[in-house]
Formats: sequence, structure tokens, C-alpha cells
Amino acid sequence: MSFGGRPKASRTRSTEMTVVEPSEVVFEGGGRDVAADWFRQICALHDSVFSVEPFAWVPEMSPQHEEELKSLMVLPGFRSTIARQRNRLVGYVYGHPLAVDHGWWLDFTHPLPVDLVREREGRTFAVISLGVLTEWRGHGVGRRLMGELLRDRTEQRAVLSVQPTAVSTQLFYQHLGWRKVGRKGPLPGVTPPYWDIYVRELNIPNV
Repeated sequence: MSFGGRPKASRTRSTEMTVVEPSEVVFEGGGRDVAADWFRQICALHDSVFSVEPFAWVPEMSPQHEEELKSLMVLPGFRSTIARQRNRLVGYVYGHPLAVDHGWWLDFTHPLPVDLVREREGRTFAVISLGVLTEWRGHGVGRRLMGELLRDRTEQRAVLSVQPTAVSTQLFYQHLGWRKVGRKGPLPGVTPPYWDIYVRELNIPNV
């Protein structure tokens, strides 16, 4: 697997979704191959988005994200979607199905409902990261990325985490039908130490 180099725009795969928008933004969805082709640009875009306010950031988060993405790409069911204008990445999102013993429901500031934390195989899909270049926000790119990632998912629900200071990001997810279920933390050694957790039921029409 290659994690560097410039992706070939003409490359296609049977497992890949490619949609061309009138604005010449192309959305490509697939698994580890899509993320591998765009790995360096995904990591660079991630750092440019999350290293500025309102997000909390420390320099170690850049290499940590690279290693996390590499490890997630080999998980069964890993999916990614990117948005590009020619060979320039303008947005990305990726996630994977959660194992029953995933641990997302631990360390909350308040107890959560029993039915919420009860897991079974195939119940929950985790959206790990979504990023869009500043100049492309407000043009439907983030909404389309999320919609393509979650389209045709067989899980009952999806889950994601947001930094508490990222108010506009939280409003974006709420607009797409996500609901905040609680705050996780404090998490030792994690920046920031608290994260807001959102859940969304899948296979409903407003994504």
C-alpha cells in the first residue's frame, strides 16, 4: 500500500463511487484504496483544519493522526469519501463499523441510558474525521461527504465526536440530524480532555 504520491485522477475501481458535480468537484468513495491514494493530502488537510481555532491542537496530533489513519485503513469495513477539484483535495471523511467492545460509551461526565450504550455486532458505525477546506465550506461539500459515506450503511446508527469549543461544527452536525448524547472526559493525555458525542439514526432522508 502506498501512502504518498499524487493520485491518478483516471484510476477507477469496481468498489469506488465517483460523482461529478456541476461545480467540477468530484466525490470519490471507497475503502482503504481511496484513503491510501489521497493519504498525504488527507493528512495535510486534517492538520490545516484542526490546528486553528476553535479547535484545541498540539503538534503531536499530526503524527498521531497519520498513525491512527494507517491503523484504521486495515480494519474490516473501513470506508472513506473524498472531494476533489482536479488533483486538489477539498474535503474528506472516513469511518468504520464499531466492534461490540469499542469503549466509546465509557468515561462520560454523566450516566447514559442503558439502551444507548447497549451494543451488538453491526449496530454502530463511527465517523472518525471529516474536514473541508475553509474556502469550500458553505457550498454543501461537507454535507455531501457525510451523505455519501453513510449512504447504504446497514448499521442502525452512526456516532461521532466533536470538540466542545467547535460550536459551528456542532451546529453543522445538528443541522444534518445528529443529536448530542453526552460529554466524554476527562481523558488523561488527550487533547482536548473533553469531547461531545453525537449519534444519528441511519437510513433517514435528511443527510
